[in-house]
Amino acid sequence: MEKVDVIYIELNKIDINRLFYSDFLSNDDRKSFEKYTNPEVKKEKVASLYLKRKYIGKFVIDDNGKPLSEEKFFNISHSHGLVVICIDKLPIGIDVELIRKYDDSLKNFVSSKEENEYITDEMRFFEVWTNKESLVKAYGTGIKDDIKNIPSLPINGVRVYKSNFYMNKTILYNNFIITVSRQSKEDFEINLIGE
Repeated sequence: MEKVDVIYIELNKIDINRLFYSDFLSNDDRKSFEKYTNPEVKKEKVASLYLKRKYIGKFVIDDNGKPLSEEKFFNISHSHGLVVICIDKLPIGIDVELIRKYDDSLKNFVSSKEENEYITDEMRFFEVWTNKESLVKAYGTGIKDDIKNIPSLPINGVRVYKSNFYMNKTILYNNFIITVSRQSKEDFEINLIGE
């Protein structure tokens, strides 16, 4: 079975200055972070760019805001101090969310009838959410359709979106849900690597 690398950084367990002053970031990169006044947002942005520079190298941003590389497919996500990047030979998307309380009105806004029946607690809500988000990121657009119409079930399995097949895998890491969507019918494993 193929493996998809997911590299992660836990911001509360690293020295952000080590990333900020690493050889992977340029002086121009460092200067670009000055616009962020929220220290937590700034840390996530530093870690995200560090991961992209270290593992991808050169990339461009497309019209949908998605970073692209000529050599490989990758995607990045962050939530509440955890930053993740996935890298593959096929179109791929990733989403990470901290399991936490949510408003029931959000559940009704996001979920189809079948998904509403599946959601019985916070963990299942964020499984549905990350499956939707990673799927549209693998497709390359982000959420542009009615979110209820973006399929999330089965949580670990194949689904069709915009005439393409995607295999989704969801794992639990500490109190985070991480979902990877890969444009393929073939099963894969997530290879979780700490930075």
